[in-house]
Amino acid sequence: MGSNCDVLRAPTLILCAMAIGCSSAKIPARSDPTAPARLAAADALVRDGCFDCLVDAHREYLALRPVASVAEAAAAGAVRTAALLAIRERDLGTEDSGYLKRAQELLGGAGSTLQLALAPLLEIADTLPVRGAARQVAEDVELARMQAANRHRETWTAALRDGADADALSAYVWLAFNCAYVPASQQAVDEWLGVMPVWRETPLVRFKAATCGSMDRGTLEHLLDANPRFREIDYHLALSAALRGKIDEAMERLLRSYAWRPRWPSVTQSLANDYVAVEEFDSAVEFFDKTLAVVPAYADAMLGKARALTYAGRHDEALAVIDQMLTGHWLIGDARYWRALNDAQLGRNEEAWSDVELAAKLLVNAEVPKLAGLIAYRLKQIEVSRAKFEESRERNPDDCETGYYLGLVLDEQGVWSRAAEVLIETDRCLQNAERSLEAEIASLRSSTQSPERRDRQIARRERQIANGRRMMTTSWFNIAVAYYNLARKDDARQYAEKLAADDQFGDRARDLLSRLR
Repeated sequence: MGSNCDVLRAPTLILCAMAIGCSSAKIPARSDPTAPARLAAADALVRDGCFDCLVDAHREYLALRPVASVAEAAAAGAVRTAALLAIRERDLGTEDSGYLKRAQELLGGAGSTLQLALAPLLEIADTLPVRGAARQVAEDVELARMQAANRHRETWTAALRDGADADALSAYVWLAFNCAYVPASQQAVDEWLGVMPVWRETPLVRFKAATCGSMDRGTLEHLLDANPRFREIDYHLALSAALRGKIDEAMERLLRSYAWRPRWPSVTQSLANDYVAVEEFDSAVEFFDKTLAVVPAYADAMLGKARALTYAGRHDEALAVIDQMLTGHWLIGDARYWRALNDAQLGRNEEAWSDVELAAKLLVNAEVPKLAGLIAYRLKQIEVSRAKFEESRERNPDDCETGYYLGLVLDEQGVWSRAAEVLIETDRCLQNAERSLEAEIASLRSSTQSPERRDRQIARRERQIANGRRMMTTSWFNIAVAYYNLARKDDARQYAEKLAADDQFGDRARDLLSRLR
């Protein structure tokens, strides 16, 4: 591959020349009769392909560089494994350990032939994206990498194809580059593997192929069974489990991944989101914090933490996080909405109104006008409240609560016909919601998650059902009143009779029924 610098582009030639000019002093040579066997063992670790295998191989190559009989092969192995580790970290979305920089430094101290062969591969490797649930690279850096890859895609693809079966790094970069930059609908993994008959069956390459585009869960499970050191596979299997709705399995595998490598933003962010989903908000906050410890400016983690604190009732802490977001100009619309929500929970309605108005200028959804309607109602701005609930309901007609609040406001305004219409629709919505919650409870009772988590989630849904039933009975009473005022006695009687024995509305319902005789 001595001609690669000529093939790729002029800046690569400059890189090669600079590397040659900056070569460091040679490492003193020594002898070691075990060196060939140690080198072969390191090569085998590379083929095994797991992250820890590559770490061990890299360490051994570094140790063998002073041995004259294997110095050149060890130097090449040290550069290649450092680059492979850098690519693997980007694929996994782990914290950057500086392996690519180490590979470049090691290459600077190698011979010119090795520099000419490997410098282009390191250049291409540096354009590969960082994947995972946490953005660790600035958008301008990510954009520059993508632009470089797209600008040289044809030239680089041809060069990579020609050398794809030469060594571990060439094989891996060939596959990684295609997986990253060929559109999913055009990916042809089997065809790409076909140009590397020597490397295609190694666990190193099989792992990469199994995580290219759609995930090959069977291959990943086989690789992990064959080599328990392939601990990064748990992360990919967690993603697969999440896509199949197996949140308990996903969390179990993510926790294993976290135990193996704690400073892993993609894992800690995924765990934080999962803890929100299973309503364990304090644990969610803990893992959002672990993400922010590695990626301090990750806005999604800040917003997630603010949401989890809100759900946990830790409103002052949530507001502190939101203020940090506003200071950094991160996700301003979302920050204003959650600030308004927390202020409203603390009874600071004037402040909440100011923030929800600002949020409405930046976000177009049903939640912002719904919150605005609630705050306006508290501020006795009934007409504004009605307009906001109408806007929210238009954007999401399936939100039972919004229909309920709108119906109450209409009832308070004496808009009887419209109030009855909205509340009847709300009654149907609440009944459908109850059936869905009951189905969720049945599913939870047969789930394999821990009894504590299961019981907590069931209890929350039972509270939602109870709250829904309170809204139903309130709706029935207000429908009866609306029909009474519309002189539709039979319709009013139908709903008042539902409430004759109700603890809250029984007396008023019976009084209404007496007037309907």
